[in-house]
Amino acid sequence: MKTNDPIYTSAQQYYSDKLDYHNFRHIIDTLNAAENLLLQCDEKDISYDKQVIRHAILFHDAGFAENHRQNGYESKEDYSADLASSILADTGETEQHIDAVVTAILSTKMHATCNSTNDSIVRAADLSGLASEYAYFKSKSIDLYKEREYMTGKSISWEEYKQEVYEIINNFLQCQIVLDVDIFADGNSVFRQKVSDNLEKLMKDAID
Repeated sequence: MKTNDPIYTSAQQYYSDKLDYHNFRHIIDTLNAAENLLLQCDEKDISYDKQVIRHAILFHDAGFAENHRQNGYESKEDYSADLASSILADTGETEQHIDAVVTAILSTKMHATCNSTNDSIVRAADLSGLASEYAYFKSKSIDLYKEREYMTGKSISWEEYKQEVYEIINNFLQCQIVLDVDIFADGNSVFRQKVSDNLEKLMKDAID
């Protein structure tokens, strides 16, 4: 998703290259995934607010490397949403726009409910990599494995980690994304099947 938005630069400073997965590359990947979804929404005359979606994606993992609890937040998404709210307010965005961005960011929580098309597109774009080709899915799983060790300062085996990932992803899948495009149409049936197939392969796979 190409952008000349100065907020792009503002958001970028809140992502750490020390993280293997939740770095700014993930944001670029998510913006690109959203762009593909928006094209399909256009084909079906599904309305959305592109600026809300862009800003929500730019900030949806902002500050991920920090300890959100020490900063007074219950979740990383709450912290990211507050960072977005503060920066967007400083740049003169309307309260309505900021509220929509915050809601879209919070829609990326594990058990969140999407209350608008904007929310659904942001959540779908964020999770789209789960249904990618297996090689890509595995590489990102390994990135998350490395990142987990960096963030916690603790090591677990690849086998233990795979079980952890299996449970986390299945929790994400419990919340349906209401978006009648691509793999998310028909109650997310194609999306869910692709993710399940990737998980099944991962559970049987070695790390290298």
